[in-house]
Amino acid sequence: MIPNLWYAVAESREVKPGKPLGLRRGGEDLVFWRERDEKIVVMRDRCPHRSAQLSLGKIVQGEIECPFHGFRYDSTGALTLSPANGRNGPKPSIFQCGTKVARELHGLIWLWNGDPQPDYPPLPWFDDLEGFTWSSFQVHWDTDHTRVIEGMLDVSHLPFVHSRTIGPGRKTLVNGPYTTLEAGRIRVWVSNQPDAGLPAIKPTELPPPESPPGLLFNFPNLWQLRLSEKMRLVNVVAPVDDENVVIYTRTYQAFTKNPWIGGAITRWTNILNRYILNEDYRVTRSQRPKKSGLEIGENFIPADRPIALYLRQRRDMMCNGRRDA
Repeated sequence: MIPNLWYAVAESREVKPGKPLGLRRGGEDLVFWRERDEKIVVMRDRCPHRSAQLSLGKIVQGEIECPFHGFRYDSTGALTLSPANGRNGPKPSIFQCGTKVARELHGLIWLWNGDPQPDYPPLPWFDDLEGFTWSSFQVHWDTDHTRVIEGMLDVSHLPFVHSRTIGPGRKTLVNGPYTTLEAGRIRVWVSNQPDAGLPAIKPTELPPPESPPGLLFNFPNLWQLRLSEKMRLVNVVAPVDDENVVIYTRTYQAFTKNPWIGGAITRWTNILNRYILNEDYRVTRSQRPKKSGLEIGENFIPADRPIALYLRQRRDMMCNGRRDA
C-alpha cells in the first residue's frame, strides 16, 4: 500500500452499533467497532494480553471487551479494565492496542496508511456525485489490488473479455487514449472504434478533449466510470493482502429522486455489473505474478497508457513515501 494516503477500506453499513467486526485490510487483521456516539474505531484485532481476537468479543459501555479474559479497551486503545486485577486495580500501559486513524464519509470507512500528521489531507472522493443516490454490492477476488486497478484502466480489453455484455461492435481500435495525471487523479478519455484498416491515432496526436473524461481514478484506490450525465459506476478497491482484494461496486443515479424507482434502477444495474465483474475476474485471476509493477517482464502498447501511468505514479509515490518516512 502507498504510504501517507487515505484508503477507503469498507462500507459504513458493515459496522453495526454494539457489534465488533473483524476485517483484514492491508495485510493486517483489524477490528472495527463504534463508540456510544457511533463514531468509528479501528484497531489491531489482537488483545495485548494473550492475543485473542477482539472481534470475537463485545461492546460494553462504549468500550471493546476481549472474549478471553474480559479486558476492556477504549477508543484510544488504552486498557480500562483488567477483571482479574479488580475494577480499581492496576491498568499497566503495556496493554495498549494499536489504533488506526479512521474517518467516515460518503458511506465509507477510510484508514490513513502512514505517519501521524498534524493536519490530514482531504479524503480523495469524486466531486460530481452530489444529488446522486446509489446502491452497492461487494465481491472478493484472490489477486492483488494492483491487478484489479489495472483492469479498470484497461481500455482495449472490452471486445474480448466483455464481448457478450459491454464490448460488442468489435471496437478493437484504440485511439490514444488521451490521458492526464494531475493532483493524484488519472483522467482517461476513451475513443475506441472498429478497425477499418487505418492505424490508431497516437495519444500525442489527439487534441485536448472538451467533454468530461469517461474514466477517473483517484489514488490510491477509487475508480469511476461516467456512464452518462445522470449515471456513474464507482469501484472501491480495498486491499486485503498481497493475494486478496475486496471490490465495493456502487451504481449512482440522478434520473429520479423517488427512492423506490431510484433504488430499482441502481439494484438492477448492479445485477449486470456483478456479471461484468465476473467476466473480468476469470481473466484477472490468471495473471502472474499476482502483484503488478513496471519491472515484472510485461510490455506495453499505446493503448496501455493509463495503466503505465498508474504504475509509474504508484512506484514514485511508494519511493517518496519511504524516503520521507
